[in-house]
Amino acid sequence: MATYEQVVSGGAGGAGNVDGRNVYKARFGSADCSDMPQLQAWDDEDMNSVAIESLQGTDNNGGESQVVAAHTTNIKTGGPWAPASGSAGGGVMQDPNGVGTSHRANRLRGGESYLELGDSGDSPPVADEERYFQLGFAVQDDNNTGTAGHLPILAIKTFYSGAVPDVSFWYNRGEDDLAATEVNADWQEMTSEDKGVPMPIGVKNTIHATGPSTTVTALDPVTKPGSGEKFAEEQWIQTAL
Repeated sequence: MATYEQVVSGGAGGAGNVDGRNVYKARFGSADCSDMPQLQAWDDEDMNSVAIESLQGTDNNGGESQVVAAHTTNIKTGGPWAPASGSAGGGVMQDPNGVGTSHRANRLRGGESYLELGDSGDSPPVADEERYFQLGFAVQDDNNTGTAGHLPILAIKTFYSGAVPDVSFWYNRGEDDLAATEVNADWQEMTSEDKGVPMPIGVKNTIHATGPSTTVTALDPVTKPGSGEKFAEEQWIQTAL
């Protein structure tokens, strides 16, 4: 029987288009990056197409990607944070807390609209540095139902001048303290793959965007809204087949 565990299972912050900070992170191994890494979304592991509905959007949402991401290394998102539209070149800067400190957020679609894992004034990550981010998955009132067209691939594009950075993905199954201290975080590494190498959906390889009644043994579908756009209430990771 498949079993699952919730991304950020308790505490002040959560996963999705809500206030959050310590939700997902990428670690950049034993080599420096020469430029800001880019969090991208594609329709398969070849990363050369964005034809699926989740990335193309629908008529009623104006053709905007329904996969959103925010950089949270420096600051929490401060509540609902998803931008209304995608922005080429790394995303828009937002000040969610009204204190003059901003972070990047974007709707992801291939190399056209991505999220730079760094804010204004940041330097590219060096060896063993971590960058944090938040993810959200939207459903529009005119979306097709089912999983077809709604299984995007997330990827991080790195830039380097020497050795290749060894990138790993992590999720927090503990609590999000909304602070850099991470006292109650419980980080778990996800299974990742190289570009062009398919991997069966399975253990710690898939983020399931679900409804609010998901349990450790049963995923609850996201209910399509009667009008407008909503975001999946929870996110879960499969831990056993």
